[in-house]
Amino acid sequence: MYLLFSGEGPTDMGQSTATAEVCEGTDFLPGPMAWFVDQWVERKAYLSHIENGLCGFIPKPQLVARAKASTSRKSMGLRGKKNHEYETRYYYNNARAMAQIARERPEFSNDKVIVVLFRDGDGTQSAGRGEWRAKYQSMVDGFSREGADTGVPMIPRPKSEVWLLCAVANNYQYCERLEDESGNDRSQNPLKDQLDQALGEGATRERLVERIQNRKIDIERIIDMPSLNRFKERLDDVLNA
Repeated sequence: MYLLFSGEGPTDMGQSTATAEVCEGTDFLPGPMAWFVDQWVERKAYLSHIENGLCGFIPKPQLVARAKASTSRKSMGLRGKKNHEYETRYYYNNARAMAQIARERPEFSNDKVIVVLFRDGDGTQSAGRGEWRAKYQSMVDGFSREGADTGVPMIPRPKSEVWLLCAVANNYQYCERLEDESGNDRSQNPLKDQLDQALGEGATRERLVERIQNRKIDIERIIDMPSLNRFKERLDDVLNA
């Protein structure tokens, strides 16, 4: 089994040190969300895919470029629906592009590839859960369009910082209300600042990964956050299939 990741930046899925469409080995520096995926998979697979080099990473610029190149006017809508918001199409097209990359690489032909696409849900406090569900479903539809039955959306509501804050600020208690925070980085008390304050230092990729590796931030203890639970459920469905 092989894990294929893509995300937004260093402090979620990680970053690459190369310009290849798929980066592996030392070219991939995993971020905290990649380690969350790895540890959730390890419960059933009994090994770390990251530590054993059984993973790859598609940098966001390469994925977006592929999505733009493969998108035509006829394929912009979601399963025949019209007038979808730009962001919803964006999630859909990114999922399609990632599934295409996974399918085309010959080294994946004889292995099960779990495709995990991370995107922040963003949104404001007034956006509501309906907007998050639309984005999640658009990603599901994108994977389905390409026949990727092992595609897993990873969409925090509103941002990955709330999952981490559940551990470092809330001690895993009463975390669901964090999902009602604003995802606007220009809000009065942005989530990134809240995470820095809770950590007592800047929330860099390296610092977050260290805390996840030593289980100071433990994905298994975060149990009452709907967006994270949805990710866990979908990944378990894929692992059990």
